[in-house]
Amino acid sequence: MNGLTLNMLNVFPVTTREHTPQELAFSKAGIEPLRERITYQDEAEMVKAVIDEEGAGQASSAMSDALQKSSVYQSWQCAMPYLKDVKNIHSYRVNKKHRHSINDVNTEILYNGGYLEKGQILFRGGNFLEESFKVTNGPISTSTMPSVARWHGIEVHGEIAILRISESNSVKGFAFKTKGHQKHTREFEVLLQNNLKLEFQNTFTHNGMKVLSYDVCSA
Repeated sequence: MNGLTLNMLNVFPVTTREHTPQELAFSKAGIEPLRERITYQDEAEMVKAVIDEEGAGQASSAMSDALQKSSVYQSWQCAMPYLKDVKNIHSYRVNKKHRHSINDVNTEILYNGGYLEKGQILFRGGNFLEESFKVTNGPISTSTMPSVARWHGIEVHGEIAILRISESNSVKGFAFKTKGHQKHTREFEVLLQNNLKLEFQNTFTHNGMKVLSYDVCSA
């Protein structure tokens, strides 16, 4: 195992893109009103926005841009080895439905990944209960993009989970690259180690979709 720490990634507040010259010209000519620029202060506001716009709109685009421009997020990805050098993680990435050795994938995460700092936020879509539980059949696929979690939640008629790391030097993650020749680069995926405890905190429902919050630490 290495002692790598992944610095806190927090791109908020996130603001939708600047007006284009065409938008400004059309507004000045009275052809169409100027699009409102919106600022999202935190993860809860962003989650609500991507639910409202069904995952493909200004909020999701702004979040993606902010992550791609983040030097911290770039440093996460640069600290990870190439997938060719982590064959079990690579196999898991290419085909999650295939049967993999949990222990082998987890070993590579522990050896090559980095510790997430206390307070780090990640997202996951799936089926969740309003209670605390342990994960012993991991690893856990998460994302830095709430719109990705929304999509995966809808796939299984489930929910969105907001995951907050509750202890430093406790949970290791492997950050996949968001550019290049890897598959699924738009997933903005961070693969968390096995053997975790998710402590239920609260829940809310927005526009028909339930969102649950958990604190996450090593079990």
